[in-house]
Amino acid sequence: MKAIVLIPTLGISPWLHESLGSVTALHPQVVARVICPQSASTELEVRWPMVEVVPDQRSGLYAALNTGLGTLDDADLVTWLNDDDLLCSAGSRAALDIMAKERSIDVTYGEVGLIDSDGRSQGRLAVAKRVKDLPALLARGVVPLAQPGTWLRGSLLRRLKGFDESFRLAGDLDLFSRALKIGARFQFLPEMVACFRLRAGQLSKDEGTGDREKIRALSPWIGVPKPIGALLRFRYDNSTTYADRIRRHGFVSMRTLYRRQ
Repeated sequence: MKAIVLIPTLGISPWLHESLGSVTALHPQVVARVICPQSASTELEVRWPMVEVVPDQRSGLYAALNTGLGTLDDADLVTWLNDDDLLCSAGSRAALDIMAKERSIDVTYGEVGLIDSDGRSQGRLAVAKRVKDLPALLARGVVPLAQPGTWLRGSLLRRLKGFDESFRLAGDLDLFSRALKIGARFQFLPEMVACFRLRAGQLSKDEGTGDREKIRALSPWIGVPKPIGALLRFRYDNSTTYADRIRRHGFVSMRTLYRRQ
């Protein structure tokens, strides 16, 4: 079963070698496919001969990812990674094993840790542990999973026709929302699958754009029942995550934590 990790990059990230190393440390059948400007492609090919490099002249994160998806006719499983984030070997292997054994599962997602610019742990993100609650959480405007910790079937991505390039920040959420709407089967894995790096200059710090795009991505869930029980279970299941955040950072929201980096 062939697995592909798409990594869009300008080729200048000081953490790119760590991101690529976290991919190449996985099973030999897991391939890192880097999408980058033509000007950076030759240098990356020389530095990382075991990595597939796809030159791309278009602008925007989701345009780059769609370029990468256009090369995935042979991919069984797919994820994508920012050029400063990391895959965790044990969790990613477990996710791939689940997808290999359970052909009816379309999306497997797990825990995602937070690290700082030096790679030090900063806690973890809250994610939904109960798949049945995903629709109600989306209807409430709760983002219930984190993209770096998610593996999808290539067939599902082809069915969804990739990313909506009109998004700048919330294209991942839009993709997951559309997948759930068409009946894709999600599976939660209680292991750390990836780490998301908090650092200065991240696109996700553009809160105004992020809020507007989140509303648009979740618009298909307007009117869907949103029982309070789903939210309470989400809060309860992530109580240790919240307690750890308070211990490390005080009584702050994830939004405030982003701002601090």
